[in-house]
Amino acid sequence: MVQRLAILLLLTVYITSTLSFSSQHTRTTSTITMTTIDKSKSLTQADYKAKLTSKSKIRSTDVATLPKPGTTAPSNIKFLSNNKLAYLLPPDALSMTRQLYVLDTKTGEKTQIKVGGVSKEEGKFSLEEQMRRERLRLMATGVTSYELSKEDKDGKVIGLIPNGGGVYIWDTTSTNDPQLLVDSTHDNLEEGTTILDAKISSDGSTVAFVSNEEVYVMPVDGGSPTQITYGARGVEGRTNGVADYLAMEELSRPEGYWLSPNGSFLAFEQVDEAHIPSYRLVHQAAPGGLAPSLVPDMSSEDMVETTKVTHEEHRFCFAGVGKWYMIDRRI
Repeated sequence: MVQRLAILLLLTVYITSTLSFSSQHTRTTSTITMTTIDKSKSLTQADYKAKLTSKSKIRSTDVATLPKPGTTAPSNIKFLSNNKLAYLLPPDALSMTRQLYVLDTKTGEKTQIKVGGVSKEEGKFSLEEQMRRERLRLMATGVTSYELSKEDKDGKVIGLIPNGGGVYIWDTTSTNDPQLLVDSTHDNLEEGTTILDAKISSDGSTVAFVSNEEVYVMPVDGGSPTQITYGARGVEGRTNGVADYLAMEELSRPEGYWLSPNGSFLAFEQVDEAHIPSYRLVHQAAPGGLAPSLVPDMSSEDMVETTKVTHEEHRFCFAGVGKWYMIDRRI
């Protein structure tokens, strides 16, 4: 009973907007006013800096809100030359959308590389993209990766940048913006297909990627993508050039194919999971799912009619049969 009274007393004090008290020693009266924070407006880093003065207290919510994870430190840092390096970084602490920048280490000048295409946000990715993002523990959007060729005899380095469903080629020695090489609108690709895991050969001559369960290659200077693997498209549970679940999730190997330095050879993984039963993942807490749909005294018929439980089905958590092949593209 004493504990319940204490809890009620604490709740009463908490919800009271104004509290007055007197001191036996000073016999003065003080007033504590409780204010409500407008949660509809996100506070920026500048807002917090102005708000958290030397006399204010830092709450756990202040510490946990900003900056967002991964927004204050550059990632994917790579040297373009002796005095220039590239890196990915969101433009501010409120954004999870990364951009590509180049820093001149001599002058300190920072330049954003303007990559074309419309960056996708969460909820807009295809199933293949979303599964890959989850297994890579990738939360950021925008330019999330890029690759560089090795420097050629003339000091030229070619960059490859996937963004907005397309693949862009970047001449790092030029001031021109990266140019679109291929996207899902290309004649040799199925319209609306997803381009996954684009890579560039070390010599900067060849680009490879996975599309619709098969591997394609094409020259960096343009042309048409050529399909070089067969046997997976349209076959349930089979993929070419995509790492299997256990390799990505447990072994931290996201690659499912590898290009030789001059782009003439390509090794790839073929995964056959057809013998693994599908496993259903039910979204019970989703809107319209089981938990939000049930009300007292609901009949079983109403329960079935009202509950719209969304789900996914995957060949999940079990090893498939891995096969390895190498293709000589000169044949």
